[in-house]
Order: sequence, then structure tokens, then C-alpha cells
Amino acid sequence: MNKLRGLTRLMYDWMGVLLVVCIAVLAMTGVWMPGSSDAMEASAALTDGGRLPVIVVDAGHGGPDGGAVTADGVPEAGINLTIAQLVENGLREAGFSVVMTRSDENALANSKQQDMHARREIMRMDSVNAIVSIHMNKFQDKSVSGPMAFYMKGSKEGEKLATCVISAVCETIGRQSRPANPGDYYVVRESIAPAVIIECGFLSNPEDARLLQDPEHQQKLADGIVAGLCAYFASP
Repeated sequence: MNKLRGLTRLMYDWMGVLLVVCIAVLAMTGVWMPGSSDAMEASAALTDGGRLPVIVVDAGHGGPDGGAVTADGVPEAGINLTIAQLVENGLREAGFSVVMTRSDENALANSKQQDMHARREIMRMDSVNAIVSIHMNKFQDKSVSGPMAFYMKGSKEGEKLATCVISAVCETIGRQSRPANPGDYYVVRESIAPAVIIECGFLSNPEDARLLQDPEHQQKLADGIVAGLCAYFASP
């Protein structure tokens, strides 16, 4: 019985640590300010039956599938991975459990179809509480810039997650916030847990393309994504 009490106490200690770190992240990025929510409610929301939330971080593309490219030929796949790894670090520091779909430059399989199926299997694991898929955007009008977020149309939790993430990202990098957008993309459609695709900027826009390759800006984007996920799990 004493051993059980010790394990229970340890579990609540970790829950408390997660709450404190998430509040610190939200406060530093300006997404949360003291007094804006009840700490006890946030603590309860940050756990799932006593289990720390598990987040899948998906770095889009990889291997021969480089995704969108800049005017001078830099593919998004490598930028996606860099930011995804920064998000992984931030989430782990905040106390979350993290599963990466890919951790290097390679794809998950030899073909695009097999690669997406492999990502689907990871995202649909029973333990997963949320998915964030990191991408770069491209558009024929080179004046279009800034981050965007997409969720599965009709998913209330997906919309809530995407709204938290895009709001925090825009706040962190100093951009006017955009609304989250409904969509019907593979990642958000095939996920069971709430999922968001965060398009960090437009590689077709010269200034965005420059910023998206800048380590300081990449860190800000990652901080915003982490803050958005903290806000989602801390909300009632």
C-alpha cells in the first residue's frame, strides 16, 4: 500500500511539473497570462486518466519527396524536419510524450503511398492525443505570405487545436493572426485524435523563404507550435 501511495504521489508530481512548464511556455510567448484561467482546471486538462498526453509530430515529406521548393531549389522536407525536431525538444521539455513520424531525411517507405500509410499507422495509435504535421506552403502569387493551419472539416476538437496553434504561432512571430481553415487532407482526415497541419510560411514568397531557413525564426515557429499545443491541453 505504501508503494502504491508512492507511485500515486510521483504521478501527481509529474502532472504538476507539466502544468508549471506549460504555463511558463504560454506566458513567455504571450499566449497565456496569469489569471486568465484556473490552474486546477488546467492541471486536470493536461492529463488523460493520469497519463501524460502523447503528441505525434509529423515532419512532412522526406526522401525523394522533397515537397515545395524555394526559387533557388531548397526543398521543404529538410526545413520541415528541422522545425519538427525543435518542436519535439520543446514538447519534451514541457513534459509531453512525443512520437516522431520521421527523425531523419529519409521517407518512411519506398513509395509515396506506402510512406503515407506508415504515417497513418503511427498517427492512429491508441495512445495518441494530438497530431501536428509540419509543412511549408507555396502559391503562384508570390506576394502571399505567413503561416496557415488546417483541420479536418467538421471536427470540433481539430478546429480547437488548429486555432490554438495558429494563434500562438502568429503571436510568437509577430504576425496578424489568421483563422484556422477546414480541409480534407490525408493527415487530418485519417487521424483519430485531433490533428492540425501547420503551414509555417510560403516558400514562394522571397521574405518567407529567407525567414523559413533562418534558425532564429525556425525556433520562434517551434516555440509557437509548442505554446499552441500547451494552450490546447490547458483549455477546458
